[in-house]
Amino acid sequence: MEKAKKNRKWRREYMTLLMRDRENQKIGKIFGAISMGKDLGLSEEEIIMRLRAKFDLTEEQARTYLKEAE
Repeated sequence: MEKAKKNRKWRREYMTLLMRDRENQKIGKIFGAISMGKDLGLSEEEIIMRLRAKFDLTEEQARTYLKEAE
């Protein structure tokens, strides 16, 4: 374990994987929120507004996720 802690390459790879995993979790939550919004009958504008507020997205990012969810 100590050897792994001191190996910069391994630490960098681990941190990269950790950051990617966290980003993928966030994306999964965004798509889940879109699905729920659609199930509740919310308008696209309402879904976009909620995505922006909950996930700190720009309008363009929110619209892109919404379009990808179709």
